[in-house]
Amino acid sequence: MALVSWNIFCSDGGPGFHWGGRIVLKTASVEPGARREDGFTIVELMVVVVFIGIIACIAINTAFYAFDASRLGMTVGNMRGLADAITRYQSDSSSLPGGGLQPVSAIAPLLRPAGGRVIPMTDGWDHDLYYEPYTSGGVATFRVYSYGKDGASDGIVTGNWVDFYTDVVVEGGSFIQTKW
Repeated sequence: MALVSWNIFCSDGGPGFHWGGRIVLKTASVEPGARREDGFTIVELMVVVVFIGIIACIAINTAFYAFDASRLGMTVGNMRGLADAITRYQSDSSSLPGGGLQPVSAIAPLLRPAGGRVIPMTDGWDHDLYYEPYTSGGVATFRVYSYGKDGASDGIVTGNWVDFYTDVVVEGGSFIQTKW
């Protein structure tokens, strides 16, 4: 059984339609098992899949950066609230909470009455915030640390923020090492 397809030719013999020309319909038979030229080749499909994969990788990378930027913003907000609470405690009691480098949870009971609000104890990545009394130029002040995305200390405060793994540091209420 032969399949029939219709082709449109112009009176001049070329394919398509020309103004002023006459359209002639011709039939062509397609034998079963004959190769048809419809559809896409596997190479064309693979090119499309690779292109979609590249676009997806760019979108995912951008999304992860945005998630980390929002976590850093939450960290900055938590540290700002904590620094305000410590400053209020210092103005109320004329001293800073004692001890060395310690998690904020160790001094939070002291700060609650002075701050009047819930004291944030973690950063945007759910790592503990750390408090340390600090002396700068003979003046007693404090530092609050967030160890960033990895939760590990960088060891020193350089004042330069590199990436989301860099420590965020507040000294006496002012950020000395952060992205913003």
